[in-house]
Amino acid sequence: MFSVKSKTIILVLSIYFILSIVFFIIRYMDIRDFARKSQDMELQKINKIYNTSLERVSKFYITRGYANINSYGIKEAFENNDSKQLHILSEPRWRVITKENGYLETFSFYDKDAHLLTYFGLYPGKELKYIKNYNKSLSGFWYYNGSFEYHAIAVARKTNSKKIVGYINFTLDPTYFLSEIKKLTNIEAFEVFQKDNKKIFFLLPEHPQVLDKVIKENKFMENREIQIGDNTYMPYVINSIGIDSDNNFKIIFIQNISHWKAIVRKALMQSLIALVLIALFTTMIISYGFDIILKELNESNARLKASRNEFKHLNDNLQIKIKDEIEQKLKKEREANEKERLLAHQSRLASMGEMIGNIAHQWRQPLTEISSILINLELHFEKNKLTKDKFRIKVKEANEQISFMSKTIDDFRNFFASKKQRQTYKISDVLESVHRLLEASLKNNNIHLNIVIIDNYEVFGFPNEISQALLNIVSNAKDILLERKIDDAKISIKVMADNDKKIITIEDNAGGIKVEPIEKIFEPYFSTKHAKSGTGIGLYMTKTIIEKNNHGKILVSNMKHGALFTIIL
Repeated sequence: MFSVKSKTIILVLSIYFILSIVFFIIRYMDIRDFARKSQDMELQKINKIYNTSLERVSKFYITRGYANINSYGIKEAFENNDSKQLHILSEPRWRVITKENGYLETFSFYDKDAHLLTYFGLYPGKELKYIKNYNKSLSGFWYYNGSFEYHAIAVARKTNSKKIVGYINFTLDPTYFLSEIKKLTNIEAFEVFQKDNKKIFFLLPEHPQVLDKVIKENKFMENREIQIGDNTYMPYVINSIGIDSDNNFKIIFIQNISHWKAIVRKALMQSLIALVLIALFTTMIISYGFDIILKELNESNARLKASRNEFKHLNDNLQIKIKDEIEQKLKKEREANEKERLLAHQSRLASMGEMIGNIAHQWRQPLTEISSILINLELHFEKNKLTKDKFRIKVKEANEQISFMSKTIDDFRNFFASKKQRQTYKISDVLESVHRLLEASLKNNNIHLNIVIIDNYEVFGFPNEISQALLNIVSNAKDILLERKIDDAKISIKVMADNDKKIITIEDNAGGIKVEPIEKIFEPYFSTKHAKSGTGIGLYMTKTIIEKNNHGKILVSNMKHGALFTIIL
């Protein structure tokens, strides 16, 4: 018969073995599900990038087509089937658009019956057969004469009429979309078009050999792993729609998932080793200490019976007290988190409101410029002095102003983008963004902003948050300069490095901060402004961003002419 000691060891090891198997299975399923979710997220990301690229390219080139149609003399040339005039008038635009996209192959013009009038670039074919079934702009993929292309077509109509007089077609190499996805995701891909039961493949000129092997061995079934050499790949398939059903095709993305496989194997091996070591250690402990434990248990049993009632009473009270303490602590933490979230939300709303005001300042001048250009064009047109060169110059000037306004919107969008992932960025990029957002507002209030970059260092953190912190400080400086009506108002930003310290200083000449102690300005809801213009959370959120989120330090002091903020990253 087994001794009590042996029975105990066998029982403990049996329980441990069963629990280990359960743990091992759960661990494996957890890691496997995590890997699959990551792969699904990757496929969703690829789908979004591809659909966004399709929509952007279609809108861009169809808009370009209509811009060309509405240019001087284009509609008349279409109505007269004047291919020579179309070629002469459109040649400058061709020179521009070819520089914008190296994948643009052809810029072609067709009459109302879809017969070719003239073209730039590669020969597009004498007619567009499919366009006869449409009477509006369209875009999509088209297989023609052994060539697979992407078309974006704008319809030219007679002035003040719905009658179609011609078409403008932009033809792109379809691998352009592969290059966009490769650039944004670093995932390789190829396109498959099936014609007459024959598969035709399209790849980027520079592609890895693994794609050639996948195509050669026909290994691209959806959601089925591919083993090539020591690496494992997972193909993702996007079914893409052509101009008609005969031109549908597939885009195959090949992702190397070897690292996920290695993670699963490593995690399982680590779990197995840990379980074995724990089992050995447990056996040793039980074997060595069993006699001592039994002796101690016997001696303690008597003492335990004597103190059981007292212990039970103390234990009940302790549980109640612990429960109360935990509830109080959780309540305080929830209140603190909610307060922090509300403060961050209020700060973001305040910043957004101020940014909208800044955009209004930024747009005022270009809108005035565009209005002036339109008036100038109208005067020249009425006096019959509007030449092609004059028209093109004015269109170019208007486009420059529109581009400036678009850049302002991009800066505003990037400033409020929800990017909570650390990244490496240059401090000059952040300062440039802040300068663009505030430039018009500061100029409008006669405030000079001077930025001196002594050391353009790189920072690893959250650039949008640093932008918000700088914006809060500069905006506060602007408000106090206006409130105190300072002549020759100035704000100076200086960037430098001191050994491993990365320093940003912001100084104004508004006369300093009249608060004691000065660090009180970083407290929530404390404001030196009028109640209508200050929330008291801007500098509090700035301190939180610098010290809590970016592990830096912010200091403030009064100098001879004004306040000095020092940020150390």
